[in-house]
Amino acid sequence: MNVKLSKITMLVATTVAFQSIADPLQQVLDDEALEVISVTAQKRSQSIQDVPISMSAFSEDTLNNIGANDFSDLTALVPSLSVVGGSDAFPITYIRGIGTNDTSIGADPSIGVYIDGVYASRLGGALTELLDVERVEILKGPQGTLFGRNSIGGAISIITKKPSEFLEGTFRVSLANFSTQKTSAVANIPLVDDSLYAKLFGSLSKSDGWQTNTLSDQNGYQEDRANGGVKLTWLVNDEFEVNLSNTWSSYNDTAGYVENIASALPTSILTTNITDNQAVNGGLDPFGNPANNRQAGVPRYDRVLREHWLDVTWEINSELSLTSLSSYRKYTTESAREYDGTEFFLGENIQSIESSESVGQELRLSFNSERFFWVVGTSLHKEKADLDFVLGLADLGAFTGTPFNNASPFFENSLTSSQTDSFAIFGDATKALTDDINLTFGARYSSDTKSMNYNNGLHEQGAAALGGLGLIVPTPIQFIDENGQVDPSGLNLEDEWNDFSPRIVLDYKIDNSLIYASVTKGYKSGAFNSYPAPNAALGFRVAPESRNSVSPETVVNYELGFKSTMLNKDLTLNGSFYYVDYQDLQIFQVVGGITRLENAGKALSNGFELDGRYNVSKDLTVLFNATWMDSEFKDYIVSGEDLSGTSLLFTPTFSGGVSIDYSKNVEGIGELRSFVTYSYKGEHLLASGIEQDPYFLLNAKISLLSDNDKWEVALFGNNLTDEAFLTNIAGLLSQFGFTGAYRNAPRTFGASLTYRF
Repeated sequence: MNVKLSKITMLVATTVAFQSIADPLQQVLDDEALEVISVTAQKRSQSIQDVPISMSAFSEDTLNNIGANDFSDLTALVPSLSVVGGSDAFPITYIRGIGTNDTSIGADPSIGVYIDGVYASRLGGALTELLDVERVEILKGPQGTLFGRNSIGGAISIITKKPSEFLEGTFRVSLANFSTQKTSAVANIPLVDDSLYAKLFGSLSKSDGWQTNTLSDQNGYQEDRANGGVKLTWLVNDEFEVNLSNTWSSYNDTAGYVENIASALPTSILTTNITDNQAVNGGLDPFGNPANNRQAGVPRYDRVLREHWLDVTWEINSELSLTSLSSYRKYTTESAREYDGTEFFLGENIQSIESSESVGQELRLSFNSERFFWVVGTSLHKEKADLDFVLGLADLGAFTGTPFNNASPFFENSLTSSQTDSFAIFGDATKALTDDINLTFGARYSSDTKSMNYNNGLHEQGAAALGGLGLIVPTPIQFIDENGQVDPSGLNLEDEWNDFSPRIVLDYKIDNSLIYASVTKGYKSGAFNSYPAPNAALGFRVAPESRNSVSPETVVNYELGFKSTMLNKDLTLNGSFYYVDYQDLQIFQVVGGITRLENAGKALSNGFELDGRYNVSKDLTVLFNATWMDSEFKDYIVSGEDLSGTSLLFTPTFSGGVSIDYSKNVEGIGELRSFVTYSYKGEHLLASGIEQDPYFLLNAKISLLSDNDKWEVALFGNNLTDEAFLTNIAGLLSQFGFTGAYRNAPRTFGASLTYRF
């Protein structure tokens, strides 16, 4: 506790020191000196410098400069953000080390993703292209009060541009190495003067992929994508505004091949002469029987996503407004991937078809006056999800002399479905106690009901020794009760969880600085094991505890921060210290030789974040960021091993970066602009016992904009130093001694041409 207090004292002292240096230099304020982003993190438009929340926001200009295709490309500018995965099918997001490594339909993500306020409930539908986006807001720490369900670690809010009264548009084409090509277009069309506007947008992208496989003619990370949509804005009168959005996307990609980093096979028979851009993934029989050889599997990623939302706002009077947001999302993802990363057929997801259909309805009534703001509302979220998962396995038992299938491969099929019904009542109010002090109190009451159904049959192509029973995926007769008797009730499960999560914030404005302190409770609903694995010690039966629901996660986040604007508004400096008390983390782990979702107990995390922007001159701007994180499990026992004191995943002690934005007018031609980012990420855990060393990344873009702002030509490059590192682990076979890992993308570079009218 003394350490915690000393850090808080140091933070306050640092804030005051910066302010004391800046005050004598304050002159007549120039509103054009520094770009100030308006955000809606508190459900009203505010300058980011006036919002007492630790957050990062990126305008369309910054997103264009860094070439962000989706929010995963923002990690270099947000050190506490990690987005990992072997494909966009299952992106796993962590903020400040809070996230979940379970990608199945039985659990929910810990970081909420919202697109124009619409919650993307499943990982497979979370990553969408940043096309015609106004800004992206990344809020750190629990955000359940205003941002819906399960945002226990933070929220990523993507705000797209509304149609407007101007006839305008943008067309862009880009080419890059690995035969990558992308074309996008946006057109804004006023249909009825001062009343009805439309926007059309779309994109096409293709890539041959950067990862070769010595045993296959299919490269990893190939892309073949199409996105499109139409929006309408109808200004019914001065009080009513209606916004309608319909978007569609189709992905036909290959994901990444994995690299073996741990194997139960002798190293003498494994291929080791691979490079960072090369994989050796094959279907050879590990026992040398040519009859059992298979073609190398292709890590597919196909997705079709449809999104529709209707936003209606009624300005009842100058202070009171009512908003209704109705949404419908539906997607189907088909994927496949390997787990062992060797040239042998050991363990492979032959096919995974995940479908999700969700509807949402939110109502908000808000009041906004000079000294008082409040919002109250309700939200309803309903989702149905299905997963058809086919697992192919070598006869892993043969390695230990107890074969299941006479050294031949076998296959198991998992059919599961879930349904979620979530309802919440929320409110948030800010009162100006004085001209300089505001008090905010918010709360959300949540009620979540989730059902899980296991629809598996006997495995006709399963292990012969098991007679149709499952080694990994259980069949109905493998579910037993406490007395060891077959228990059909274990196939259909349901549970309900309720929660009350408040937040309280006190902020104080002093000159051009804001100092704030907050206490926020976060909540993530309970979950089920999508694959309640059989226990060999019980004769390959599923014990009751393996199918029990997993308790909700809860967190209490204490935060003290400052946001300061100094040096005639040329410098913004924002910082925050946080202390997190985390209970019942939901972690996919190996327990007693069985892989399943479990509550990990207690964890503590604290850290300090700093980011800023300095206008050195009218031509040169420097952006900088840094994060120090210290996290560990306080109560974490796995298979009898006490792992207390282990760091949380993806929590490097230090990460940071700096970006240089330089522009210069070239007489008679236009504006020459360069944007260079150099970032560092310290060593961090990818999984228990697997640590990634520190690495640096260098990204750059140089562009020339014509005098009339219509034409722009640009050269860009990412990972220019060609750093190589691991990004994530494929650990489903770790219990059998095989662990695979995914690598980062190598150096990429290209050029783009943009026309605006």
